[in-house]
Formats: sequence, C-alpha cells, structure tokens
Amino acid sequence: MDWWLRGRIIYTYSLWVVFKAAAVGGIFDSMVGEMVVEAGKNVTLNCPGVTENSLILMLEWRVNSMQLLEYSSNTTIVWNHQNRVSLSLKNYALQFHPVTAQDTGEYTCLVNSRSMPEAVISLIVHDVPDPPDRPLISNFTSRSVRLSWVASRNSHNNPILYYVIETQTGVGGAWNATEEIITPSNDTTYNIENLQPFTVYSFRVSAVNAMGRSKPSEETFHSVTLRELPTGKPIITSAHNTSATSIYLAWKAPSPDTIHGEFLGYRIGYKPRDKPYMEEKEVYIRNPAIDVSYNHTIRNLQTYTQYLVSLQVFNPEGHGPATTISVMTDEGVPTKPLNLSSHGITSTTIELSWAEPDYANGIISGYRIYYMHSNYTDVQMYRTDEYDGPVIEFVLKELEPYTEYKIWVKAYTWKNEGEPSDHIIRRTDISGPSAPLILNVTCPTHDSVYIQWARPNLFWGSIDYYFINYRIENDNRYEEIEMMTEKNHLESAMIIPNLTMNSVYEIVVRGGTRSAIDNRLIIRGEGSAPQKVRGIRDCNRAPPLLPHSTIWFSSGVIAGVICACLAVMLMITSFVLWKPCLRPIFRKCFHTAYYFLDYPPRNVPTLQEWENSEQDGERTAVAIQKFVQHVASLHADGDIGFSKEYEFIQSESGKFTAENSQYVENKAKNRYLNILAYDHTRVQLLSCGGGPPKKGHDYVNANYIDGWQRTRAYIGTQGPLPPTFDGFWRMVWEQRVSIVVMITNLVERGRKKCDMYWPKKGSETYGYIQVTLLREDVMATYTIRTLQIRHMKKKNGVNMGERIIWQYHYTGWPDHGVPEHPLPVLSFIRKSSNANPPDAGPIVVHCSAGVGRTGTYIVIDAMLKQAKCKNEVNVFGFLKHIRTQRNFLVQTEEQYVFIHHALQEAIESGETNIEANNLLEYVQDMLNPNNSNIEAWNNLEAQYKLVTSWKPKEFNLVSAIKPCNLHKNRNQDVISIETARVHLTPKPGIDGSDYINATWIAGFHRNREFIITQHPMENTIMEFWQMMWDYNAQTVVMLTECDEEYPEFWPTEGKDLESETFRVRFCGIKETASGMILREVAVRSLQDDYELSAKIVQGPRSQPGFWPHNTNPRPLVTLIHDLHRDYQNGPIVVMDRFGGVEAAIFILLTTLNKQLEFEDSADIYMFAKLLYMKRPGVFRSKEDYALLYQCLETMLSSKTHDEPDLYSMANGHVSTITDPTDVPTSSMQHMQMDYSPKPTMIREYATVEVNSMSDYSIPIRVDHSMEPCSSRSSESCMFAHTGNEHEKNIVMTHRNVSYHNHPGSVSVIVDANGYVTNGSMRMRPEGMESSCKMLPQ
Repeated sequence: MDWWLRGRIIYTYSLWVVFKAAAVGGIFDSMVGEMVVEAGKNVTLNCPGVTENSLILMLEWRVNSMQLLEYSSNTTIVWNHQNRVSLSLKNYALQFHPVTAQDTGEYTCLVNSRSMPEAVISLIVHDVPDPPDRPLISNFTSRSVRLSWVASRNSHNNPILYYVIETQTGVGGAWNATEEIITPSNDTTYNIENLQPFTVYSFRVSAVNAMGRSKPSEETFHSVTLRELPTGKPIITSAHNTSATSIYLAWKAPSPDTIHGEFLGYRIGYKPRDKPYMEEKEVYIRNPAIDVSYNHTIRNLQTYTQYLVSLQVFNPEGHGPATTISVMTDEGVPTKPLNLSSHGITSTTIELSWAEPDYANGIISGYRIYYMHSNYTDVQMYRTDEYDGPVIEFVLKELEPYTEYKIWVKAYTWKNEGEPSDHIIRRTDISGPSAPLILNVTCPTHDSVYIQWARPNLFWGSIDYYFINYRIENDNRYEEIEMMTEKNHLESAMIIPNLTMNSVYEIVVRGGTRSAIDNRLIIRGEGSAPQKVRGIRDCNRAPPLLPHSTIWFSSGVIAGVICACLAVMLMITSFVLWKPCLRPIFRKCFHTAYYFLDYPPRNVPTLQEWENSEQDGERTAVAIQKFVQHVASLHADGDIGFSKEYEFIQSESGKFTAENSQYVENKAKNRYLNILAYDHTRVQLLSCGGGPPKKGHDYVNANYIDGWQRTRAYIGTQGPLPPTFDGFWRMVWEQRVSIVVMITNLVERGRKKCDMYWPKKGSETYGYIQVTLLREDVMATYTIRTLQIRHMKKKNGVNMGERIIWQYHYTGWPDHGVPEHPLPVLSFIRKSSNANPPDAGPIVVHCSAGVGRTGTYIVIDAMLKQAKCKNEVNVFGFLKHIRTQRNFLVQTEEQYVFIHHALQEAIESGETNIEANNLLEYVQDMLNPNNSNIEAWNNLEAQYKLVTSWKPKEFNLVSAIKPCNLHKNRNQDVISIETARVHLTPKPGIDGSDYINATWIAGFHRNREFIITQHPMENTIMEFWQMMWDYNAQTVVMLTECDEEYPEFWPTEGKDLESETFRVRFCGIKETASGMILREVAVRSLQDDYELSAKIVQGPRSQPGFWPHNTNPRPLVTLIHDLHRDYQNGPIVVMDRFGGVEAAIFILLTTLNKQLEFEDSADIYMFAKLLYMKRPGVFRSKEDYALLYQCLETMLSSKTHDEPDLYSMANGHVSTITDPTDVPTSSMQHMQMDYSPKPTMIREYATVEVNSMSDYSIPIRVDHSMEPCSSRSSESCMFAHTGNEHEKNIVMTHRNVSYHNHPGSVSVIVDANGYVTNGSMRMRPEGMESSCKMLPQ
C-alpha cells in the first residue's frame, strides 16, 4: 500500500510542475493536483508557489472553497479541526496530524490576497467503511436465519470487499463465543446455518474494504430459533426392583442445550420384555427442574417379570430419544401347586404327584412337602432340576404304619415360600407282623420235619397267612409253603414233607397280613430266626449243628509265610525298576485315585519381577508417603492419568491360549462366553478314578493368581453354575482351601449373577464332596458362613476326613459401579485375608465372571501387604502381571480408580480396628492431651480431620435445600445427603411431601439399622409418625427434653393423632429409678386391623446437659439393646435436637458394642466416618468427636454397677419397710426364669399383673451378672449384690395404669437371693439396667 501511495504522490507532483510551467506560460489559470493518503497518518500539503524565501504578508488555506486556516501578521487562525490542523511557519505548508477521512477535499492556498490559487490540491483519504445499518432477520428455521442489511453509507474511497457477521447466543452473551462468519462477497444478505434450536440469537455486521474492517453495526433484535425434538437422553443412574411389583428408577437430566424447546418433563414407558407387541404403559412426570437428579418408582407391576423401561424427555414438539434398560421385578410368592394326589401307598411311604403352580413368580428352587398327624407337623424337601416336567413326583418316606396324614405342598424360591396346595388326607398301609418264635422242630420221619411256632407279638389287625420257607443249606433258592390262619391262634404247626434224607435244612417262618388298602395284597412280616435241622429220624435228639471248624496255624508258620511274600514282592519291584521299558506300565498299574495322594507341596515366597516394573524409564512403584500426591496427579485434567495407565494395561494384555475352555465338553461350564481360563495358569482337577483324566473332567473355569511374595496365593474363578458345583468343591478340597471370598449377590439388577452352590441349611452332596452349613453370621455389608466339607470316598476303608471352610460373602457391592466408600471393603478384605491359616491353600475369590470385582479384591489385598512390608505399592505393575494369569482382571477403569481410593484411605487412616484387650488403653491414649503422635490412627485431631474431610456439594443435598423443605430443618448445617435420606410416602401434587430431615444409618448387623433425625417440629410431627408407620419402626430413642422449642410429639390420653391412613394412640408411661422414661404408643391402620406398637425411650437427664454429657452412657445403650432384641423388623429411630452429635454417639456406641461382642474388636474410625458421610454436620468440632471417645472410655472402664433400676408406673412411688413380717410369704411363687447363652449373665422374665382391672401386663426381662459363690457362705452369696441390710427390704407401689380411678398397689421386697420381688416378678437390685415392656391385654 505504501509504495502505491508514494508512486501516486510522485506522479501528482510531476503533473503539478508541468501545470505550473504551463501557468507561467499562460496555459492555465490554475492547476489541479491529486494526493492520496491513508487515514491516521500525518500529512503535509505544501502551498504551491511558496518557498522559504517568499515574502508572505497574508496567507489563507481553503478546503472545498471554505476557509480552513488564515495567516496574517505572524498570527495563525485555524477555523476548523484546531486539534489536528496546523500551519508550518517555515514554508507555510498545511499539516494534518493525523489525517482523517473527513479531510478528503480540494485544498487551495491563497497568498497575499490573491483571488486565484496557483494550484488546487485534491486530497483523497482512504479509510475503513462506516458501519452498516442494523441488520434485519427476514425469516428463520430451527437451525438457520436469513439476515439482510443496508450497506455502509460511506466506504471512504475504497470499495467494500465483504462483510463479517458476529453471533451472540443468549441475552447478554459474549460476542466472541462462536466463530465469526465471513461472507463470500459484498452482498447484503446472508443465510446463517448450523444454529441451535430454541435458542436466543442476536447478530451484528461489520464491513471490510482494502483499508480494513468497520465498526460493528447495531445488533439485531433478539430472536429465537424454532423448536425441534429433543436430542438428549436422560442418564439412568440407578434401576432396581424394590419389591415384587415395583421398580425404582433414578436418573440425571440431559444437558439443557439438547432439549431444543421448553422442557416439559419426562416420559417413562414400560412393558414386559417377553411381550413385544403389548402396548407400552406410560407415566408422565411434568415440570420437574431440568438441572437436578430425579427418581420415580413404578408400581403395580407383574411379579418376577423382566420389563423394558424407557425414559425420555419431551418438549412441545414431542419426545426425545429414549434410554432403555431392562429391569426385573423381585420374586414374589408362588401360587399353590395344583392337583396334589397320591398313587402308591405302603406302610412307610406315600407316592405323591402334583403339577407346577400357575404362577411361579420366580425361579422355583423346590417344594416343601408338609405332613401332619396327631397335631405334629413335619416337612420333607424336594429340589427341582432341569429335567423336571410339568408334573412332579415324590415319595414321602419314613412314615408310621397305619397312620392318617394330612398332606400339603408349597413351592419355594430362594426368597419366598409359596401358597399351600389343597391338602389331601391319606392313611398309610399296615406293616407286616413281627417275627414268629419257633418253638419246636422235630423229624417224625426220615424225609419230613415237624415245626411249631408262636404267633408274632406285634401285628396290625390280624394275621391271615404264614409263609414257611425252607432250603437245603447253601442252596440259593427257598421253597415256600403258604398256610392260612387266624389271629386267635396263639400257636401254629405243620409238617414239611418230601425232604431229602440226611440233608441239613434251613427253615424260616414269617407271618402275613392282608393289606388295609388293597385286599388282594398280603403284606409279609419279618422272618423268624433261621432254624437248621438235619433230615434224619428223631433229629431233635441229634447233637446241635455247629459251624465248620477252622484250621489254626502256629505263629511261626504265619511269620514264615509273611516273610516269603515280602521277599517275592521286593524281587518283582526291583526287576520292574531295573527295566526302563516297564516303568510306564508300573506307573499305570500303581497309579491310585487322586484322593489317595498326598497334598502337593506348598508354594514358597519368591521375588516377583513386577516389583521393579518400569514405564517410560521410571519405576511404577510409589512410596506410601507420596501415594496421596500420586493419586491426585492421576486425577488431574479429568482423570487423564488413570485413563492412560488403564488403557496401557489393557493394551499390554498378552495373547494367551484358552483352548481347554473352548472344548465342546467345557463350553457349558463357562458362565460367560468371553471369560475363559488361560491354559498355562488354569486349575486342573485331579483324576477321580486313577490314570489320566478324561477329556473335560479336569476342567473348571479358574486360574491361579499370584499374591504378594507368594505364587498361587489366590484362585480367581467364576460364580459356580449348577453343572460345575461338584467341580468347584473338588477344587476346594484338592487345593486345601480354607477361605472362599464371594463378591456378588445371587441376583443383581434382575439378572442371575451366581448360583447357590452351598446348602441353605443342613447338608448337600456335590459329587464326592458333602457340604454342611454349620453357621451363618449376617453383618451389614457381608455374611460369614461356616461350612464343613467331607470327602465321601474312602481310602483303605477309612473316610478321607473333613475340613472347615469359611465363606466370606460381601453383599454391599452395588448392582452397578463401585461401592460408595472403600472403608467397608477394606475392612472386609483385611478380615477375610487374615482369616486364611498360614498352612492353608490359596484363597478362592469369585464374583460373577471372576474378573472385575475379583481382580479388585486381589489387587487391594496384595497392595496392602506390600505397603506393610516395603512401604510402597505398585498397583500398575502388579495388575499388569496378574492380567497374564487371568483375563480381564479389574474389568473397568472405575474399578481401577476405586483400588487407588481404597489404598489411599488405608494409608491415610492406618489400621483402626483395635482388639478388645487393647481398646481401653487406645482410647485413653487418644484422649491424652500430651499425645504427640501425628498419624490419624492414634491422634484424635488428625483422625477428626480425616473423618470430617468430605464436604457435600449442592447436588448431594438437593432435597434438603429445596425452598419447600427449608422450614422443616431445625439446623441447616445438620441435614441428610440425598442418597441416604429417608423417603416418606409422597402425597400427590404436593412438592416436598416425601421429605423429612432423617437419615438411614448402617449398624453392625443391618444396612438400615438406625434412623437419625431431629426432634420433630410443630409442623413435622405427622411426618415423623408417617416415617414410623412407613418403615415399621418400633423403638424411638429420645435424647431431648420437651419445652416450647421442642414440643411433645406423642398423643396424650384421650387425644389421638390422626392422619389419612393411621391413628396414633397413647398407651402408657413408666419411669426407671435412673431417670429413663418409657412411653408406649400404638399406631393403628384406618383401613384394616393392623396395629404397630412403639416405645419412646427418653434418656436420663444429667446436670448439666442431657445424655450422654456427665453420665454413664452404658445403661441406656444396654436398655435399648434389650428392648429391641425381640423385634428386629424395623429400625431404631434416634433423635436429639438436630439429629446431631448426641444421636450419632448413641448409634456409634451401640454399633461398637455389637462389634465387640461379635468380633472382640472395635473400629471407631470406620463407623464414625461412614456415619458422617451420611449426615454431614453431626461432628461440628473436635470436642464433639472427643465426646465419642470419652463415652467409650466410660463404658469400658466402668467397674461399678448402676443404681437399682425399679420401674415405677405413672404416679407410682418407691417406699421402704423395716418390718420383714409385712412381706407376703408367697412372694416367690410366680417367678419365671430364662437363662441367657452367656454363662455369666442371667436373664429373667416375669409378668406383673398390677391390678385386676388393669389394661396392661408388664413382661420384664432382667439382666445382671452373677459372681461364683463356691467359696462363699450361703448367706454371702444370697446378698452378694446388696450394699447394706436396708436394701434387702424395699417396697415398690404400683398405681393402676389403666387410667381409671382404681387405686391399688402391690408390695415388693428383696427376696433371699437378692432380687426385688412382689410375688409375680423379680428384679435385680443393681447391675445392668432392666428393660420393661407393656402390652395390651
């Protein structure tokens, strides 16, 4: 551009010179010159004809004939653009600094009042165009807009080349968010494509010429593109059955920019999968918030039916694409079996047959055959198999003869027992008579025998026949003579003729009775003892027949024979071993069955190559001190580090053969087609009968997997299938397995994941292995089963023996993804792995396929051991190594991330499960203010920070912070997270009606053992009782005191609380001497006769504060434990002011108390952290957390007994008497006792009838410890628990609790054994708290 302008200026001035010369010659009056410049630069216009030596008295510059500048008498006046225009006094040139497009024009310079200039200078200034006018949108679609505008008013001496269009999305959005659009020409219309539907847009236009780009135009008015069908799919986060007729669905909304219109809601469609032509049922959820998670329960579904459930969003244009999943409803109750009938009946058996139920409502595992006689009912089992037809036949055995039975059949699934069939009544047949007694055998002739016998002692009804069987000794065939008789013949006799003379005969007599069912059938009884006789005359006088004699050899002869035999055997053995060609034959002939072999040698620790594995030249092992930072680095940039490592591990998995898994004989033994057992590491079953195994008989889908410093530390296998049960148990026996780890449920998400390969009760035999269930202990997240296995084959006539196997079954792994927190998994892995004896075989680990969760377990266990031994972990190297031993171990990236989270938690928290004998010392160390430890496992402050490290996000608290629910929370800092909150039965059309500030908390034995909640507010009392009703809760632990802020939430006498579905009625109140108050209420349905009784136990108040401040927490914990022992159907509801620290401590103390009883250890940290993550805010300071340890210390260190815990009725009292003669003599007549399994604990039960007109009886259970009295006198034993003589005489007066005005009282004293008694009940005067229960009569 510059060279062009310079050339133009030179050319113009050349013309000026020519014009000047012509003017001098008189050719022109004035000349015109042109000067082209760029705007923004400094420009100087010389005055034609004026030089530095010219005499200038006056000078004037004009532009377009208008005065611009005037010079006179050394004075310059600028009329326009004073800030940019000036006069050079050196040569009187006009200067622009800078020049603009406005300066374009014809400039003249008039000197000394001349009328005509010597020349005219045409100044042309090039600049960017002016902005175009505001664009207009002429038409639009959902994806395009037609834009038009008026061109720039002035292009400033340069033509417009093209236009630039800018786009703004949304009102107030950024203009540079999307790429600018450049038009192909200078046309003033353009069609803009690739827009988003139902989106607000605005546009502006800039013009571009050779000088550059103009300012943008005014923006268009905002316009919205048309709608389209949605393109986004909801993301289903959870889908599972909640009952046999309902399915729970939870999902996340699609991205808002995929709705393409007004978001109206969701459509749920569902229909049975096996009915593709059935019309889909629909559920519409309208007007929910688009930016939150949502859930819905589909009800009234068919039992045990797989449903295709589709979920889609919709807008006014219609529905978007559907997310479809398959979910199966839970198993229900099978209907009754049909057509039960009997066919063959004997004295001890009845042959039965029946048809399958019309509706199995699940997979029928078998049938239970119930039979009853004389008010005694017994049951036999029949297990179904794949070969059963529609009619099942079964022989009912071990019945009593001639007994009438009432028989019915029930089908059962793994979960439910079905309805009973129509019963039938059948009587078994009679049995045969007992054995007759032979009285006399004589030989009247040489070829006949006379035999006489007595009638059998036992027979049914009559004896109709005798059968005399005889044969010559050692003959296989009996001859038989049939003889009719009657039962009134006490003795019978007959002669057997035509015998062979001088032959020994064996004679047996048996009776027979005509069948009571089939008159044509004779039922034979037992035979008499065989009688032998020789066929000679007067055989009764001959000496008795004796057994054949045996030839006896001396000990010397026997010893000689044995030595000779041994010598021959040694010679044969030496010959065979010396001849190589005979060795294979020797091996084959002397190869015995596998169960006669000794166990294979145990593996020894080895150095593993994977410990020093490298990637990109660096070791992949990470020191535990740097592991937390290592995990954080893998999480950076959207978990890119995890993704790269996992993808590399998958790509490095070698190509190993799995030919045995693909044999035709073995394909049916694989649960999944793509999960095969590598040949080089597969577990081979030994031969069952000697010699090499047959093809396929040695196969099980299982592989040896290395562990930390031990080869073949694990066996990874699939969940057994019914055809592989015997192979699985053979593997367990052969490999000396002691621990089986199962990490799957039998059914997940409606699909069978594993078959039940152990007996539900009793014993089952799988091939040669008999398995017996000895014990089953159920915890919140896992179950331990103790199994006894016995080999049924015999070695040299002796049983092979038996072993104990422990199955650790983790039940808390969710149906999809990974567990919410690794702490329960870590605890499970440590306990199951540590349970394996040092001399035992590998740990068998299986899930469903035996790769995903199985690999996760193995990696975590091995890495925990490596961290303990070497202070480093090598997850990458170890997983890469074991993937060469079984395919697909750690099946997903999510599981790979979970492994790191679990190890991080283990490293940060340390070992927090403390043995009981060290627990008190541990707790005291934690509370010691001089504790200088810094690790979280033994420093209170560090542990508190770790427990409370998780901070919830808004989406975790979505329901609790809804505007419609805020007024239901007493404290906005103590609320429930969404995944753990208690859901109430919602009321149609009322937003937030399913919300209550309450949280599910896991205990030791159950996943939903507790509900923690705040004290009900005036506006939430009915929601509280709705929660009790919905979840069958029968115990409320109340850790508050009622006042104006914390109102009474129970009904009063004569004033019930009533909702639309139930009524709450007050029943009674009582108080313990230690200050605990028990209130009983009844919640009764308004639709039927169902009634739920509940107890509200108000904890004792201490000074100052409330439980557990300044008081021993043990009595309340023990009381609630005893009260809740008898009914475990519903959860324990625990409340304090806000559902905070007091309630949390009660739950933790109860849980830890149960763990101490069961495991003899306690994990304070684990249970505290899991509770905090369900209800953040329960521990708001280190002092709150320290209170937990203080309470635990009090419980552990308390050596003294509590005060006497005597229950007083409402308006009752306790008084004393000093005269023992006032005590009734019959005060001990009605005591009932029941002894606890614990030898040091006695529990006693009694029922107190308070008054003849009372509405209640009070069953009381009393627990107290007893000291041995063997070394004491009887008197000291009697009063071992009595502090002084005055305590032996106590009277407790009970008012009538029926709330009528019938005063009455009964007196109680301490009896001779130190128990408080009134003749109908006993209570211990001190020790553990008593528990009291009131029941309506």
